[in-house]
Amino acid sequence: MVVSVRTIGLAAVAALTAAVAGCGGGSATAGSAPTPPAATTTSASRPAAAAATPTARDTCTMLTADQVTSALGEPAGPGKPEPDFDTPECEWQPLSGHNGTVTLDVGPWEGDPGVKPLKLGTAVAGVGDEAYDAGNTGLYVRKGSNGLRVWVFNVSTQSSRLDLEKQLAAIVLAHI
Repeated sequence: MVVSVRTIGLAAVAALTAAVAGCGGGSATAGSAPTPPAATTTSASRPAAAAATPTARDTCTMLTADQVTSALGEPAGPGKPEPDFDTPECEWQPLSGHNGTVTLDVGPWEGDPGVKPLKLGTAVAGVGDEAYDAGNTGLYVRKGSNGLRVWVFNVSTQSSRLDLEKQLAAIVLAHI
């Protein structure tokens, strides 16, 4: 019987993962399952292909709860990664359940996947190397070969959507 090194490696990782999980921070008793650790938002929650790319980022850590709360005009819930999109995306919603969101996508500007929209919209000065207001889909910003889209939707603050998007984009640009 021939067993590949890859098979042994995967089996060893699975065994180690099970052993660590069994030792982890729960108060398990004989016959009961250990208490899982608190959920965290990490790049491990994305598909392996996205996590392996050099431009993959955990977008949910690029804005703080206070920054999103300020944009929404009310307390924000935790960011939820949206792994079904071409580029890493995170969405925050008000804890109250009111209609409103802050959405952030980060990835390469050009290519497939890429953040650059098919229709650029209105040019916006003073943000990144170039930026475009696409109205009801947000602000698209390029910095070097990287891009981001930030969209503030239906919020209860006195600031305009575009002003809020520019403020959040400036924060995220410091990370890329």
